[in-house]
Amino acid sequence: MLNSYERSQSPPPAVKAPPPGTVPQPDSDGLPFETVPDWNNIGLFAAGIALGAVLGAAVALLMAPATGEMTRHSISRRVRRLRGDDEVWDELAEELERAASSRKEKAAEAAVDS
Repeated sequence: MLNSYERSQSPPPAVKAPPPGTVPQPDSDGLPFETVPDWNNIGLFAAGIALGAVLGAAVALLMAPATGEMTRHSISRRVRRLRGDDEVWDELAEELERAASSRKEKAAEAAVDS
């Protein structure tokens, strides 16, 4: 059993060295230090940014001021336009149909309120 004096004289516990890439590493010629990038941390940071962008886009879609139907229509129209299989006339017909149905709904609401 060690007394307090002997315990204070014991060597400190061994400290593990940090993994390579997180501390400066000596050059091959032994002169000034060069910092080696830690690719694990860089990859984790990039994954965090990508995840944040995806979650931000999802929240933006959920909190959008347009209705779900209009948002879905807008997204599908953009996708079709990117694919190139949407014609101008089809898009015009859809917008006219939507405008006509919106006008009918407003007229029906006005008739009910009167």
